[in-house]
Amino acid sequence: MVVKAIESLAEFRTIINGDKPVFINFWAKWSTPCRMSSPIFEHMSEQQPEEGQVDSEFYTVDVDDQPEIVEEVRIRVMPTFIAFVKGQHVGEIKGADTKKLHLLVKKHSVRA
Repeated sequence: MVVKAIESLAEFRTIINGDKPVFINFWAKWSTPCRMSSPIFEHMSEQQPEEGQVDSEFYTVDVDDQPEIVEEVRIRVMPTFIAFVKGQHVGEIKGADTKKLHLLVKKHSVRA
C-alpha cells in the first residue's frame, strides 16, 4: 500500500474507525528526524503481511497542515507514530525509533 496523506479531521475519523489496523505517521517537513524515519515507514507500508498478520493501512498527517487532527490526538513530538484498531488508540511511538516502530506494527497487525 502507498502511504496516503490524511487531508481532514473527518477523513481521519473515518480511517481510524475502519476494520483494518491503521498506522499514522504524524510528521513535519522541517523535522530532520521525520525526514529520516518517513522512508522506513513508507517501506513498511509496502511489505506483505507476515503469517498470522492482517493487511494494515498506513497514513501520514502533516502536523502543520492539519492542526485539528493534531489537537484531537494531542501530538507534541514529531515524529509520532500511532496505531489504531477499530477506532481505539492502541499504541504509539514518540520520536524516530524505527526498531520500536517495527515492533508497534508487528504487534498490532496480528490476526485476532
